[in-house]
Amino acid sequence: MYNSLKEIKRQIKDSEKIILNDDNILSYGSNRICYFDEANPSQLIKIARHPENWVKDHRQSFSEWYISTSLVTREKDCRISHCQGWVRTNKGPGLVVDRIVDDHGQSVTLRKLLFRRELTVEQAVCLVENIVGNFSTNGIPASDFNIDNFVIEGEHINKKLIMIDGFSPKKINLKTQLLLKSKTLSNCYTNRKWRRTKSRFTYCAQKVYAGDYRFAAATPLSDISNRSSGI
Repeated sequence: MYNSLKEIKRQIKDSEKIILNDDNILSYGSNRICYFDEANPSQLIKIARHPENWVKDHRQSFSEWYISTSLVTREKDCRISHCQGWVRTNKGPGLVVDRIVDDHGQSVTLRKLLFRRELTVEQAVCLVENIVGNFSTNGIPASDFNIDNFVIEGEHINKKLIMIDGFSPKKINLKTQLLLKSKTLSNCYTNRKWRRTKSRFTYCAQKVYAGDYRFAAATPLSDISNRSSGI
């Protein structure tokens, strides 16, 4: 895993610099911001919230990249957004990932599907549990079953969800390396994370489906900044 950091830095150094615009921010978390790349509409770029400390902020990106390049390349149907490589940008080093879209070319999250009532809460839970089963087959150690981490792919009638974030451990350490090398340990990890998250996930899904506007959108970037800074 640690040797992979050398390869990541090499890819960043060898890439052409990409200019990103804040108008193209699609989503954000406590450590990373996801940008739409106008020059490559089929791809997204994940950037560290703090470019000066990008190695720390990109810890989960490292494990996502490792999983995508080392583990799922031999699997035909793994429900994650695949990572394509690392690049230099005006916002700092970034991880390029596939952009998951529906048959209209839009990225529609599970939260939006519930708010529009295209899916019931029961269907949403069932679809996520199908992904957990898919990960158990492929040995994917997912850590974050946030409702915004799932996007529908292709025609809505097929109800095929892809996990675009959180499909790897959040930290890189010995435990992470063991999870990534052992399908048995990975399966136990993913199923335990889902069991611990399921009730909270279901509660959020119920609120969104009921039309509660406090749950209709992801947390604003300013609120995440306040929490991460201790304000």
